[in-house]
Formats: sequence, structure tokens, C-alpha cells
Amino acid sequence: MTIPILHHFWASPFAYKTRMAMALADLPWVSVEIPRIPPKPLLMPLTAGYRRTPVLQLGADIYCDTQNIALLIDELGTADRLFPNQSKERALIFSEWVDQTLFPLAVRIVITTALDEAPKAFIQDRGDLYFGPNWSEDALRAELPGVIAQLNASLMRLEATIRADEYALGGPVPTYADIAIAYLCWFLRGRWSQGAECLASYPQLSRIEAAMTSLTEAMGPDEVTTIDGTAALDQAKRSEPTSPVGIPVDSPFELGQRVSVRPFVDSSESPVTGHLRYLDHSRISIDSEHPQVGWVAVHFPISGYQINALP
Repeated sequence: MTIPILHHFWASPFAYKTRMAMALADLPWVSVEIPRIPPKPLLMPLTAGYRRTPVLQLGADIYCDTQNIALLIDELGTADRLFPNQSKERALIFSEWVDQTLFPLAVRIVITTALDEAPKAFIQDRGDLYFGPNWSEDALRAELPGVIAQLNASLMRLEATIRADEYALGGPVPTYADIAIAYLCWFLRGRWSQGAECLASYPQLSRIEAAMTSLTEAMGPDEVTTIDGTAALDQAKRSEPTSPVGIPVDSPFELGQRVSVRPFVDSSESPVTGHLRYLDHSRISIDSEHPQVGWVAVHFPISGYQINALP
């Protein structure tokens, strides 16, 4: 089996989420470290211009977004580790709620409290990425108390659903849902000066965070095989996509037509474009060509992404 290549940087919360998923699924992987902000010249030729982190590469098949990557990890890793006891759909819905409801609050808190300390280029990039083109530092500061209140309300509700000595979905073993809790807590604890104090009010969430964090203890930068980004580009160029081709008979799109794909959020990032390769209820794939990699298939989830037909 071709060993997956994870394009990431170590401080990324979503890359941390994916690394935990690979650890839980007992899936070996190779690391390519990418810049925290664009330009990303050794990544974007693979992704048709998609710039978010992480990206998982399997030859000339390129998987974007953690939800989509999790499905691949489940296919490649040890069976029933990521989604035991028929928990796949519940765990994915749970994780999607964390990603789309709780993480936006957490990232707003972290960026707002870092406005005077973080590099201006990083703040500008993340502001444009997460808050859209019209965000302002003054608005972030003014809204911060209310955002913290929203986050605590959601964390309190989540805490109340988890029984002692059980995991997020109520079972005796962890699932991908617990990884969603862990990466959120890890991000708050490590990036917000009041994160540890906040999480002290939520012992069940903190217990799950600690249990899942232990998975990654042997997966730090010094323990994982690392390759250069050019080697990953070369691997893609030497390969051909092996993922399925096809669309449902009742699809509003046509196989091979040009489409654009973008996260369905208020963001300044540009959509990616390519020729429709595959579509089902959970994944869209486009074929994209770049001189550095040749033809690659780039895969996105359906949920959370907007697909538009192009002329």
C-alpha cells in the first residue's frame, strides 16, 4: 500500500485532528511540512489552489478537509478503529457540529486575544480566511465577551451529554467524535491564555482530551518520517489517480464538466476549479492539471462545500 503523505504544519488544529485520527486508526503516514500562510508553492499545485490545512496525498489522489480525510483514513487504517460499533454517521455529524459551531467561536477568541502579539501577516491572513473580507480588529474586540459567552454555553451543553467513564457517543471506546472534542480543547488550552481556566469547568471534556492526546505522544516531529515537498510533487507526477469515476444518474451536474468548489463560509479565499470526476452523497472529486504534477484528482466533502457549474 502507498503510504499516505500528510501536508501540514504542527501547530495547525485541524492537522492535529487528522494526526489523532491516523493514530486511532493505526495508519502509518509520512510528513510534509508546509507554510502556515500562503504562498504554498509545494502544496497548491496538488490541490488546484486549495490552501487550507491539512491535505492528505495518496499518489495522485489528493484529499482535502478533515471530514473527507477521515473517511479515507477509515478505509486505509485498521477496521473499526475510527468508527467502531457502526458509529460513522453519528461521529461525522458530531464532528461537523464541532467544526462548524464551536471551532469558529474558538478561533475568533484566539485570534482576537492575539491581535497585539501575533505577526500582522498571520493575523491578516487568518482574519480574511475565517471572518470574510470586511472584518476589523475593532469589531473582533467589541464582540469578544459575547463570543466567550457563546462558547461556554455550547461547552456546558456538550459536557452535560457525556457520562463519567464513557466517551462522547456513550460507548466504552473512543471514536472520531472524541477526536473532535480533543482537538478543540487542545487548541483552546494551547492558544488562549484563559483556555486552561475555561476548560477546568468541563472535566468530562478534559478527560477525553487527555485520553485522545495520549495517542499522539509518539507522533511528534522527531518520530515521524519527513520528506521534502518536492518529493511529494514528484510522487504525484509519477502516479495516476486511482479513485472512482462517475456521478449519479439524477445528478444536476455532468461528468467532466467544469465546476468550482469552495468552503460554504464567509471567507476571502478563491474557489478551486476542475473537471467533475466523481460525485456521491458525501464526496465530490475534480480532475485538475498542473505542470508540476500532471493530472491529479482532488477530493472534497459535499457537506460544508458549495459546488457551482462553470461555463
